[in-house]
Amino acid sequence: MTAIRAQVPLDGATSLEIGGGAGGFSLTLLREGVSTATIIDASAAYVAEARRLAATCRLSERLDVRHAVYAAQPGDGNVDLIVLDRVVCCDPDWQGLLRPASRQAKRAIALSYPRAAWWTALLVRVVNFGLRVMRETFRLQHHPPAAMHALLSDAGFQPRVIGHYWMWELVVATRAAAVPDRHHP
Repeated sequence: MTAIRAQVPLDGATSLEIGGGAGGFSLTLLREGVSTATIIDASAAYVAEARRLAATCRLSERLDVRHAVYAAQPGDGNVDLIVLDRVVCCDPDWQGLLRPASRQAKRAIALSYPRAAWWTALLVRVVNFGLRVMRETFRLQHHPPAAMHALLSDAGFQPRVIGHYWMWELVVATRAAAVPDRHHP
């Protein structure tokens, strides 16, 4: 959270967490100064748990939790910060998540994904083999970070790797400041 705060002022900001699960990240953002937060998650069980936790923490009035698939209903409202914590690796269509997020985020996008390392690619293959053996339909995805960074850059963001945690790479992409026109004051 400190690394995000160093790049994005949180006081009074609005946030949207895509695939927010039980809401731990959004609840922390609210405690760190975000004025309102929204979670969109495709799991009804996670949505119910996020609402329960928000009520327990007395933050229900500042947290909107929605049961939906973000790529299918990205919304049209702008928010200061969009968070995709370990989400792009769950979707084969990472562009379907990042493109609408890059249109909706006014100031920054924070995301984490499996880092580009040979051992991470191997780990993803092993996990997916285990899922296949257990007859699960879900597959973990290992998308190219350079392509994700390029999409964000093309959308006007400056992606910066802010750290690593085990197999995860952590990135904050801030919206590039408008370059002033030197010919017009």
